[in-house]
Amino acid sequence: MDGKDKPTSGISAVLVLLFEREGHLRVLLTTRAKGLKVHGGETCLPGGHMEDGDGRNIEVTAHREAHEEVSLPLFLPHIHTLGILEPHPFRHLIVVPVVALLTDNSILRQLKNREKEVEHIFSHPLEAILDPQLAGSICGEYSNAHGKDVKIGERLVEHGSEHWPHESKYQHHKDYVVQALGGMTYRLQRFQTSASPITGTTADILVSVHNSSAIRILIPRTNATSNPPASFLLIRLT
Repeated sequence: MDGKDKPTSGISAVLVLLFEREGHLRVLLTTRAKGLKVHGGETCLPGGHMEDGDGRNIEVTAHREAHEEVSLPLFLPHIHTLGILEPHPFRHLIVVPVVALLTDNSILRQLKNREKEVEHIFSHPLEAILDPQLAGSICGEYSNAHGKDVKIGERLVEHGSEHWPHESKYQHHKDYVVQALGGMTYRLQRFQTSASPITGTTADILVSVHNSSAIRILIPRTNATSNPPASFLLIRLT
């Protein structure tokens, strides 16, 4: 879908920023500030409404919002757009996911949350969305290197805590019958993370990202001099 031809009214964009860490593809997430009237305390992808200054370009919207919310620098050569996925309806909005790959993880150290809007910045393994048990082995996993315990992932929040009061591990769901949609059943997913749980539209978007060709285009590099400089060779979506 070409976001350049979309009107600004009712259009929002989210940036699905992927990066590799310790052989796993992870996605950048935020916990919204609790005091917000909309999505307060929830896990979200960086994003927001399209504005007139975005030139009706959905990619510009996604990157501008990420810059405002988590200080992700604009116009970086290390961020490569993989594609724009099908929009997700949410209340009175259309939410358009823009998928991008970060090939320089040092950029992550520059991120800073916008305090009035974002409480926390964290990441989660993308593959754990379709196989939630992987979160237990990837997140909070320790390996022994040079005689020291080296943490290679954030620990999942504890059971019974504010962010995971459920008895089940890694994943919890509840089905709702939506009468306005002809009695269709909607499954509200929740995924345990190192911070607030992934749920609702954010979970739906990440499932669609995992199932899209945006993942299958990441293949091991065979030429160390290829561009971009990462452990994956990038082929853009059309």
